[in-house]
Amino acid sequence: MYNFSDREQFLNSIISFFQSCPFFEGLIQIGSGVIGFSDIYSDIDLMAGVMILNIKNADNALTDFFKSIGATHIEKRRWTNSAFGISAYFENGLSTDISFMPTEEIPIRSSLYKIIFSKTENFTAVINGRIEKFEQQPKSYSIDDSIHYRFINELRYAEIALFRKNYIFAEIALGNARQFLLSVETAAEGKKLHQFKAYNTLSEDFIKKLNETYPKDLSFEEMRFAKDKILALYLETVKNSDVFNFDDSLLSLINCFE
Repeated sequence: MYNFSDREQFLNSIISFFQSCPFFEGLIQIGSGVIGFSDIYSDIDLMAGVMILNIKNADNALTDFFKSIGATHIEKRRWTNSAFGISAYFENGLSTDISFMPTEEIPIRSSLYKIIFSKTENFTAVINGRIEKFEQQPKSYSIDDSIHYRFINELRYAEIALFRKNYIFAEIALGNARQFLLSVETAAEGKKLHQFKAYNTLSEDFIKKLNETYPKDLSFEEMRFAKDKILALYLETVKNSDVFNFDDSLLSLINCFE
């Protein structure tokens, strides 16, 4: 297992690579590392800008770099024709997620960002413009009211699965419903939804009640009780929020299979 010093040295070696590689215009750090990694398990998240003609060269150079420093696994992703991602993993547990794309396409979707370096005026101008646009947005991302239907529909799936004694599928549906519940609570508390994972920062009372929605075992009685608890907490969250409007007619979709 790596330690804090290992991770710092690893980050510095990555930054040195980007600074020396001619295919990259600039580098941004995103995620918890911007304000200080939350703990030893936090990975390194970076976003790099390239000129569009250099995308393939940048991909090859970054892959070769991670191989040269001993990556045990490299996972590549492609989101658009010009936006790529590479995740590199190492034997001691270190990992990094790096997105790279033409500078003009770089998005800023979180307040946790830091420009590490900029080789060109273009990179600086584009990123500052993205930051300004982001900071002008409302504090929390809006959620379409269709989330209420999707939440209720997952409980309906769970209900049907319980009567079919398909407890595995019922638990999957309950898990999906909890995710919608978490999104609603996150937005209700005014937090940014994009890639939000800090559920431990939500209201202590909410977390306590959420923990009570997990069934003790996969049985009809326990999971039916869990479903009712999830629904009650969802309705309580919506009622106490100024963000959402819930259509009570949706409740007719569930509890109709007795």
